[in-house]
Amino acid sequence: MGQPAAIVWEPLPEVFELPAFQTEILELSGKAKENGFTLVLVTGITPNWNEIKEKLAFSTREKVPINVKWALYVTPSYERYFPNLIENCRKNFLSQFQSQNTNQNTIQHFRKVWTHNYLKNKVTIEETKESIHWFQSFRGTNCNVLFLGASPGLEHNIESIKKHRHTFTLFASDTSIGYLLEHSIVPDYILSFDSGRGTLYHFLVDLPTSIPIITWLGGSPYLFELPNPKILVNTGHPLDQIVSFYFQNEKGFHWPHIQNPSLNLLGMVISITKGILNRNLVLSGVSFVSEFGKSHCGGTGYERYYLPQLHRKQSMESFTKRLYSGVRKGKNQLVWDELLSAKTTENIQNYSELTAFNTNKPFEQTVELNSFQGFPPRISDLAKWANQDQSGIIHSKTLNVWLRFSLG
Repeated sequence: MGQPAAIVWEPLPEVFELPAFQTEILELSGKAKENGFTLVLVTGITPNWNEIKEKLAFSTREKVPINVKWALYVTPSYERYFPNLIENCRKNFLSQFQSQNTNQNTIQHFRKVWTHNYLKNKVTIEETKESIHWFQSFRGTNCNVLFLGASPGLEHNIESIKKHRHTFTLFASDTSIGYLLEHSIVPDYILSFDSGRGTLYHFLVDLPTSIPIITWLGGSPYLFELPNPKILVNTGHPLDQIVSFYFQNEKGFHWPHIQNPSLNLLGMVISITKGILNRNLVLSGVSFVSEFGKSHCGGTGYERYYLPQLHRKQSMESFTKRLYSGVRKGKNQLVWDELLSAKTTENIQNYSELTAFNTNKPFEQTVELNSFQGFPPRISDLAKWANQDQSGIIHSKTLNVWLRFSLG
């Protein structure tokens, strides 16, 4: 995978000509190099984005791929005072660096759900007084991490996984949890980031209350009704950015943004476990295609959802086969390409590729969770900043309805 890069654009000469600003940029550039990524400073109100793209490709010593993932972050004050300039930046910058069709369609489809869930879950946390872990990192050295998706391939590895369960820190997708519990495998963590109502079908099982659920504040509201511990990740959603700003300035806590360009659970696991030194990441149940005539392993929420519709002429496979085809497409193909690229630079392998020596390698150290605890700001405080959002990701009508009926 390419070297990460950050572009800092300051259009105002009153700012970028200040000695203090230039000193801070030099310090940030040095820190960026120490952490293995490139920082590029862009100044002026009419930057040549194509030229910057070429400069970036030269500085990273590799061609910038067409499907590279970029995220654009704008300070709220600049969005408020320079809306035309920011809109011009979005059009020109993103047209050079990112294909946004899929992302924009997703945003338009889910932005109301994300905003509603975010505020509903925040209220639930306050009402239940639940102690929430705000994720910062996982730490450890020489740790074996196993991520379990829910493709049919998981069924072929399940007996071996049971035998060597003690060897791994096990992260499970929400889709796979039913099948794992059916085979007496209790994961260390469950990941669930889908905001849709269908998520609850994956959790309609006898779930041990001790398993922490890694999610985000805009996730399925059903998760926040469960007694399981919650670990909340900063996804970079504008509301997450506001909460992160609040924690940093009001409480002195750093809630880092976790990058996940692939937009799926595999990418999230790769990102949240990057702090583990010499991490050995093993995957099972990850393919993004249908296998053996099925889209998923048994015991998923899809089975519980479709079960009432089955009859002698309509099988389960006829419903679920459309979830994945025999060919990877769109973002699934992109994440698969990224995985293949990552395997050349990081210690990532499929479970079926493990040798007996790898599988029996002793578990050297457990994975340690670094987090802090606290409650998010009041809805009125969120709204104060969220109403300045120009990205269109926050659904303003939903926000204002919650604000109108909120007690604080």
